[in-house]
Amino acid sequence: MNGFLSLKILDKFGGIFTKIGIDYEVMRAILEAKLTLDSRRVSITDGGRKSKSENISFIKRYLLHLIFGVFLAAFIYFIKDEMIRMIYFAGAFFFMTTMYLISDFSFVLLDTRDKNILMTKPIDGKVVSMSKVLHILIYMISLNTFIAGPSMVVIVYQNGMVAAPVFILEILLMDLLIFLITAFIYILVLRFFDGELLRNIINFIQIALTILVSIGYQIAVRMIDFSELQNISYKFEPHNYFNPILWFGAPFEMLFNNGREPYLYVFTALMIIVPVISFAIYLKLSRKMESLLLKLDGEERGRSQNRRYEWFLGNILSKNETVRQAFHFSNGILRSDRSLKLKIYPALATGVMVPVIMIFNSSTRGSQLETTGYEYLFLYFNLIIIPNILNLMLYSSAWKGAYVYGSSGFGDFKSLYRGIMLSAATFLIIPVMLLSCAIYLILFKGRFIMDMTVFMLANIAVLPVMGRLSLKSLPFSMALDDSNQNKNFDAFFASLGIVACTAAIHGVSHIVPMGIYICAALMIISIPLSWKFVVPEKIKGI
Repeated sequence: MNGFLSLKILDKFGGIFTKIGIDYEVMRAILEAKLTLDSRRVSITDGGRKSKSENISFIKRYLLHLIFGVFLAAFIYFIKDEMIRMIYFAGAFFFMTTMYLISDFSFVLLDTRDKNILMTKPIDGKVVSMSKVLHILIYMISLNTFIAGPSMVVIVYQNGMVAAPVFILEILLMDLLIFLITAFIYILVLRFFDGELLRNIINFIQIALTILVSIGYQIAVRMIDFSELQNISYKFEPHNYFNPILWFGAPFEMLFNNGREPYLYVFTALMIIVPVISFAIYLKLSRKMESLLLKLDGEERGRSQNRRYEWFLGNILSKNETVRQAFHFSNGILRSDRSLKLKIYPALATGVMVPVIMIFNSSTRGSQLETTGYEYLFLYFNLIIIPNILNLMLYSSAWKGAYVYGSSGFGDFKSLYRGIMLSAATFLIIPVMLLSCAIYLILFKGRFIMDMTVFMLANIAVLPVMGRLSLKSLPFSMALDDSNQNKNFDAFFASLGIVACTAAIHGVSHIVPMGIYICAALMIISIPLSWKFVVPEKIKGI
């Protein structure tokens, strides 16, 4: 419990807190409890996986930050222009720190437990407020050390030790500005909307960050032309005054490149003045934010959302009442379970990006995209995500509610699974496949339209077959934390064989006269047969 390095450093300054009227021992105990809870919390960027060792979880969390920091340092190493180097660094630092702060640390910024738990005890409010500020500060310093540390080494190596204090000062100002921007966004959302919208925004950013961590590096490496980085130079435009990222390049341009342009002095002044003034405004609004945060504790207002289109689709897709109810039940779970969405959406994004990445890996020559005529087969890599998506639909954050299956005496599992798969197909899988086809239309300028039609038909036809292999338990009946341990490899490899066979049939159709149309007709005939006879009827253990 006494092993936190941050607390050991803080102990050196305990006398200062005592002199300003803060009970340091109480504040340290509060902070120690907060840090202990942090060490047990699973990071968003860790994919929601729980580790048996708290230390390993901590190492994994910051190792990911360090990898990004090393990549950023290697990137700015090749940039010779001081202004451009710091602009690129500040842009990446702003983006990643903001994403991490919102997705992985919003529970601190929006925490109201201090008011509910600590303020009911004989504890000075200044102690509680200071512990919250220090908690945020410790998190930001830990994050900065791994994200910005490697870049600082590069900049000091190129410009000397005099660059270190300037760089550290800029990092502190960036942190302050990022924190204030985040806080102002929260205040704005809570002022005009309810807490549910803020939760949805945070969940969206969590999903985006998870996708970025999962597949972003694949895209980033291919977007960078390192041979051009040394020739980039900055050209000032008047509207640049309103871009905070550009401000942080000005001090380095003046100190290490003898920059004397007037806009550099304005940038430097804005870099210091804007965060300070914003902080003063935040202090005045902090009490208002505390009152607005009560919206997160109260009863969530049921937002009147029109779901008529879902009911319309349910009536169109099935005339069976049980199937329709299962369809609506699944839609409701997928809308409300944020933790489940945090696992499903990155998998869907991976399905979209894998074919595109493979196209560029195999077909790009310089800046030209060369085609060989078989690129449509890459679309079938999309189908590999179906078993994973269907397997995830066996899990839920509210898995304990699955007792209703048994207590209600429900037994029509075939209709249940047909409704579940209709929901997955309608709102998850088919939209992703359509997005992949749209990307193909853009990349290949309308080519492969008939192949895309066959692909979509094959997707609908094989879905029940993969469902028969993957859906072996009650839907949404298992704890979401167990989804990383319970891997159905047999279903995955069987599904891989199905995808390979379907892609082979599609490929062979191009060497047979009228084969593509015969293949399309075969898929059309297969759809009603697979959905009628292949849907699972029994559940394991029932």
